[in-house]
Amino acid sequence: MVLPEAGRVVSGLRRDGIAVTSLAALTGDAGVLDDVLDCARALVAHREQDTRAHRLLLTSGQDPWDHPADADRVALLGDDVPATSCRRLLLHPVLDGIAEAYCRRAVRSVEPAGWLEVAATGPLPPRRWQRAPRRRRPVLEVWIHLTAAQDGDGPLHYVRGTHLDRRGEGAAPGTFEAPGGPAGTVVFADPRGMHRRSPAVGRDRLLLHATFSTRRRAARPAHSAPRATHHAFALAGA
Repeated sequence: MVLPEAGRVVSGLRRDGIAVTSLAALTGDAGVLDDVLDCARALVAHREQDTRAHRLLLTSGQDPWDHPADADRVALLGDDVPATSCRRLLLHPVLDGIAEAYCRRAVRSVEPAGWLEVAATGPLPPRRWQRAPRRRRPVLEVWIHLTAAQDGDGPLHYVRGTHLDRRGEGAAPGTFEAPGGPAGTVVFADPRGMHRRSPAVGRDRLLLHATFSTRRRAARPAHSAPRATHHAFALAGA
C-alpha cells in the first residue's frame, strides 16, 4: 500500500526526477526528527577531531583546487558506529517503499551515509554537473536535511525533467533548483537527471543520504557529464 504522501512523492519523481517532502509527512511521526537530531549531534561530537582537521584544511590558505573532492565533508556513519537512530531512519520502510514504487522493482539500500559538511569560508571550485549512466537500471537517492537551508542553498542542485532525456547531452535545460527547507526536509532524486553537489556556505550542514539500487551489487558512482552540456545547463542556474 502506498500512503498518500508517498504516492505524491512518486508522482513528482516520475514527472520531474526530484520530489521534496518532510519526515513528519512521510512517517506520520512528528517525534522522529527529534530522535534523529539527538543521534546526529552525538555523532558530530564523536567526530570532533576529524571535523577540526577538515576545518583547518579549508582555512589553510591552500588553493581550493588542490583540496580533495570531499575536503568539506566529514563522514558520520562508519564501522566504529553502532546501529543508531540515523542509520535506522535510512532503512525506514517508507523510504524503501517509495524507491520500489518509483523503480517498479525490488530495491536494496546501498551505502547509507551521514555527513557534516563544513561551511566554506572562501570561494570553492565549481562542482561539475553529472548524471548516472543512462543504460543502468533505475536508482533513487534520498537526502535528509538535518539543518535548515533556504531554497537555492540546498545540498543538491538538480535540473527538473532531465531524468527523461535519453540522449545524454544537448537537451534544453529544465527548471534548475537547489531545494532547501527546515530540518526534517527530505529530497528524493533520480541521479539519471543532471545534478551536482552544492557545498555549505555560511554555516555547517548536517545531512543523511542513502541510495536505493535495483541491482544486486552497489551502484557505480555517477560520471561527469560531457563537457558540451555544461554551457547549456549553466542557463539553468549554474
